[in-house]
Amino acid sequence: MKSDTHKQVQDKAAVLNSFKIAYFELDSVQNNYAYYKEVRDYLTKKDKANTEKLNKIKSDYLNKYKEYQQKGGQLSEKEQNDYQQTLMRLQNDFQETEQNINNEMNAEATEKLQTVKKKIEDYLKGYCTSRGLAYVFAASDRDNFLYYKDTIRNITPDIIKGLNDEYKKPRSK
Repeated sequence: MKSDTHKQVQDKAAVLNSFKIAYFELDSVQNNYAYYKEVRDYLTKKDKANTEKLNKIKSDYLNKYKEYQQKGGQLSEKEQNDYQQTLMRLQNDFQETEQNINNEMNAEATEKLQTVKKKIEDYLKGYCTSRGLAYVFAASDRDNFLYYKDTIRNITPDIIKGLNDEYKKPRSK
């Protein structure tokens, strides 16, 4: 039994001392992964359609505003009030529609890009396991992302314990 425990400790030590790290170029994945390109194209088309919708509302507002300016001196007080109310309504419609579109677009983009990331992570789990990789980083000009990690090197419990032990120590005033 003692031999088994010793063997497990040796096996774990061997794994800890022989881990491999790899990386991939995120820009290349974004430019060459078909599913990512599909998602990007979809979001681009949707953004273009949203922009056209907003431009139509803005155009309606500007046309009504020009009409009001051209007729301004010839309108009765009631007609002027009607124009002003219409213009305010069109402006509010534009602002409300713009905010709704932006919120919906941001939520959908986040959801779709999270799905892409999940697909990459799921693929990397099998890929890394079959090749003995412990960590895989995504390299880009902007940032690096950790896409896969093995759990044997997770030092989070030790860090939390150490931080909590430090926090519990009496503090000098």
